[in-house]
Amino acid sequence: MEQLFEIQSLLIQEFKQGPFYDRHCFAGITYDNRLTGILGPRGIGKTTFLLQQTLVKGAAQKKSLYLSADSYYLLDTPLIELVDKLYKESDVRLLCIDEIQKYANWNQELKNISDTYKNFRVLFTGSSMIDLIKAKYDLSRRVTMHHLHGFSFREYLEFTQNMKLSVLSLEEVIKNHETITQDFAIPQILKFFNDYLRIGYYPFFSELKLDQEKFQAVENAVQKVIYEDIATLYSLKTPTLLLIEKLYKYVVGSLPGEISAYKLASALGKDYESISEYLRILEQAGLIRFLFTDQSGKALLRNPTKMYPDNSNLIFSAYLPQILDGNKGKVRETFAINQFKNSNHEIFYTENGDFKVGNLVFEVGGKSKTGSQLKGHQQGYILADGIIHGFKNKIPLYLLGFLY
Repeated sequence: MEQLFEIQSLLIQEFKQGPFYDRHCFAGITYDNRLTGILGPRGIGKTTFLLQQTLVKGAAQKKSLYLSADSYYLLDTPLIELVDKLYKESDVRLLCIDEIQKYANWNQELKNISDTYKNFRVLFTGSSMIDLIKAKYDLSRRVTMHHLHGFSFREYLEFTQNMKLSVLSLEEVIKNHETITQDFAIPQILKFFNDYLRIGYYPFFSELKLDQEKFQAVENAVQKVIYEDIATLYSLKTPTLLLIEKLYKYVVGSLPGEISAYKLASALGKDYESISEYLRILEQAGLIRFLFTDQSGKALLRNPTKMYPDNSNLIFSAYLPQILDGNKGKVRETFAINQFKNSNHEIFYTENGDFKVGNLVFEVGGKSKTGSQLKGHQQGYILADGIIHGFKNKIPLYLLGFLY
């Protein structure tokens, strides 16, 4: 067990050498239950948060311990036995486990740990496709789950420009956008916004210098999600994984509205049910997003009206620096949907405008975009790219990046 503390010491020392950005969302992560899960796709900072928590909760005094779920130690020692040793033979009362899905039978053992060791806490990270509520063993009342997303545009500015910026509510953006942007003192904000769309969503961008290196890092993360995470969790073989990767590339490379599960099934010569299931897996893995109409029903849940990449960085990483004019609209819409959903707003497809949030209807476009598609909507708004200040119902698109 001492070897685990030695490994942790090395990891913590390395971690302390780099910058740590205390994100606004971290303040909402509590330890109300004995089990706390941090869920999210690869590359958005889960491990960084786990190491930081291990450090502040007493790593130096051996009161907390960080462990990767694929650690060699767990090959011979069940997780519950490790917890038993820590509980009886050390002062550790917080165990931080990274990528819990890599440990077989994780849900049963976490349940047993929670039921047996009353004063012990487990903080773990996992792939976003792990749905603990539907897990085979009942963890729902024992665990608190938090979903972690990539940087918002606001967080990107704070991290790169060393400034402090407030989170805005959607109501504030709608009502006060003219005043808000006048008060901003951020030179070249549109340049920073374009940089964010290309390389700013994933926190690891700061470790790399060249854009192409950043694009490649994102692409590598995508490959690991498909060929490691999805492969392991769903026990899928290479031919199926190749098909899933092809589906992902279709979603990234096609304009919204051009593809559907039916069209993809026909184009690939596969059955509709299988294609729908693979798309659902990609969505749960945090690689794509669905946009539905504002209705209910099982059929509608199975048939999204539109499909988008999870975030705009995925579009650029797939095509490196070349984004055709026709894809600019997709980049803008992808950003808008990402920021709305990451800030817990329900967003739906609408035939008049691009999408709706509650009673608000939004049309996304460039600086010359008009509101012709919003006629008849008293609460219709244009989200315009390429403008610093808005006027009346024309709002700068980048302001959505301040919603979280």
